Amino acid sequence: MRLNATTHPRWPRAVLLLAATAAALLWLLPLFTPHSVLFPPGPNYADITVYHGRFTLYHTHKFFTSRAFSGFAYPPGAAPIYEFFYNTSSALNTYLTLAALTTVLALLAAWLYLRPSGLTRYLLLLPLFSFPLIILIQRANIELILWLLIALGLILYRRNLAIPAAILFGLAAAIKLYPILLLGLFLTHRQHRRAFFIGLATAAVALIAATTYTGPTFLIAAHGFTTGLGNFQNHYIDKAGSVEVAFDHSLFSPFKYIAFSNHTSPAPWRPLYYLLAGAFALLLFLRVRTLPSLNRIVFLIAAMVCLPPVSFTYTLVHLYVPVLLLLTAIAASRTMPFSATATLALLLFLTLPLVSLNVLQPTPTGPIQSCVLFAILILCSLTPWPDKKRSNQFIPETRSS
Repeated sequence: MRLNATTHPRWPRAVLLLAATAAALLWLLPLFTPHSVLFPPGPNYADITVYHGRFTLYHTHKFFTSRAFSGFAYPPGAAPIYEFFYNTSSALNTYLTLAALTTVLALLAAWLYLRPSGLTRYLLLLPLFSFPLIILIQRANIELILWLLIALGLILYRRNLAIPAAILFGLAAAIKLYPILLLGLFLTHRQHRRAFFIGLATAAVALIAATTYTGPTFLIAAHGFTTGLGNFQNHYIDKAGSVEVAFDHSLFSPFKYIAFSNHTSPAPWRPLYYLLAGAFALLLFLRVRTLPSLNRIVFLIAAMVCLPPVSFTYTLVHLYVPVLLLLTAIAASRTMPFSATATLALLLFLTLPLVSLNVLQPTPTGPIQSCVLFAILILCSLTPWPDKKRSNQFIPETRSS
């Protein structure tokens, strides 16, 4: 079938029901084995508890030099967030409360968004596609904060509030760097170039402010954060193990799988990966930037979760917004290209608990997801996806000269 062929109006519902059936079967598989395969090894909520001891040294040079605790492996913008959690009576309870509120707000927002399309009944299927959210909460990772910032930023962007959206994307980039890719949304329309530079400035100011706040001096903190990120690279990027094979869906994941299978390190492949992935993404973006906003949003979100050389399953929570946008756009249009429906199917596939397949036999689910994300990037660049607008909610599609 040609990818620019027209999608049948019933196809979105068929895709949803087919994906829901597959999800139900995958959720049942772990019931038939005495050992859980759904989550990485280690205690629950480890990502919010791991730094508790180190943050007793926050604002001192020992925060970076002490070997008594796990090294801090995040950019400067993440440190004040951890400090906030640790300053509460229970960091874990605070996190779980925030996660519950976020989930409720996300469901409410999805219901409000789907209501005009008559698709609200399909919200009953959401638990089947909740694996990225479940593993996010199981790890208690601060990706939850990024999900809030990015989702709100996309809502503002769709309402033509470019500058507030860019500020939120910039703040997110100060926490985990890779959301900087979302500023590509502002490189299409000339009237949004100001928002692009404001987003860059927000990220830079937030990084400088967080580094200065950490102390004891800016230079000590900057060196400490850089060292921590270098250690992260040595531990998570230049080494490959069973956890990465199962839970890392970055485009670098296939290289890690080859290295893991041959009992070698993927480190020699890293410079080549940066070159090829960067060139590939840039070439595709030059095409995607000329397409409607729906293409651009799905492309940049997919790029954000697969281009970093390490990207674990919980980052897939960012795919929920593209799923909603595509679902409603396809349901509302009789001229939607088949590539849009194929992308919707692949996005739903990525939210399934694929690690359950390890019950049957060892399965490189991370590299499989990596290939799916690669396909999504290609599909986004093929044909324009009509994006029917409600009132003045969406940005204009015409490019200024």
